[in-house]
Amino acid sequence: MRAAVLYKPRDIRFEEREKPSIKSPDEVLVEIRNVGICHSDVHYYVHGRIGDFVVKEPLVLGHECSGVVVEKGEAVKHLNVGDRVIIEPAAPCRTCFYCKIGRYNICENLRFMGTPPTDGAFSEYVVWPSDFVYRMPEEMSFEEGALIEPFSVALYSVRRSGLKPGNRVAILGAGTIGLMTLLAAREAGATEIYITDIIDQKLKLAEELGAKAAINAKKEDPVKTITYVTDGRGADVVFDAVGVEATFNQALKIARIGGRVVVIGLGFKEMTTSPVIDIPTKELDVFGILRYANVFPDAIRIASSKKPPLTKLITHRLDFPELVKGMEIVARGEEPAVKVMIKVR
Repeated sequence: MRAAVLYKPRDIRFEEREKPSIKSPDEVLVEIRNVGICHSDVHYYVHGRIGDFVVKEPLVLGHECSGVVVEKGEAVKHLNVGDRVIIEPAAPCRTCFYCKIGRYNICENLRFMGTPPTDGAFSEYVVWPSDFVYRMPEEMSFEEGALIEPFSVALYSVRRSGLKPGNRVAILGAGTIGLMTLLAAREAGATEIYITDIIDQKLKLAEELGAKAAINAKKEDPVKTITYVTDGRGADVVFDAVGVEATFNQALKIARIGGRVVVIGLGFKEMTTSPVIDIPTKELDVFGILRYANVFPDAIRIASSKKPPLTKLITHRLDFPELVKGMEIVARGEEPAVKVMIKVR
């Protein structure tokens, strides 16, 4: 089988590898069809690391994926050969303290696709535990299936925030996760959604997806603007989908007194000058998000309704041999890209 293997920063090589085989009765072999490029893939591609996760050995990236079951272990009952499926790319140990309390996303022994040392989905075949593989609804395309992973991040973030119908929401960052959060917040009943970014094309898409106002943070102060349009009160819930010091500072200022701030983005730098005094003086609830847990099936059901138009986020469609081109499109930022979708087969 063909696999795209990262050896070092900006060094991806297409190789022929032996097709993986099922080693456990509860595993399935999936022929991969579509994989979305995530910003975490790009960070590994450009820097060779994300925080403490360092690419020390050749690694296959990719985790936003869909495909077809071509073989299954004898213990697998809920899936059949030929089923179109979506893979949840986390494989927790199921036995540690965090797994036992249902928070398997912070499992002490978690394996995650495309994160060292676990190979990901930029290959023609993947073997994965069947309990984290879900049958795709008939009305869903492989592209939509590959978008369930980032939509799950957004859905988990919205649920963890405690967002209620009628809430005013601010989202900082109109990339894939920011726009997915917009869609998830709308599904949860948010009535006013304000979103910021520095790229006009992304802001235009945000308005098409239902944002009440899309604010270019290079052209106007998002704190002043959102405070003004919310009658001086601020937003009930603020989602920081960027995760750098500037946006975190803005989030603390935009949130109303007694509001909630949800940090989804990973900016990969320590924050040193954030106005943390706002957290106690405004009695803010601040939530951190690490991927998701227990939302994948719901994300699939919501997406299958077509009400959140996930595929509108796809700005580029490329074939597998063009993977490096797709990585560079995102890395260089020379053309506005939200979601780059790779067709493997």
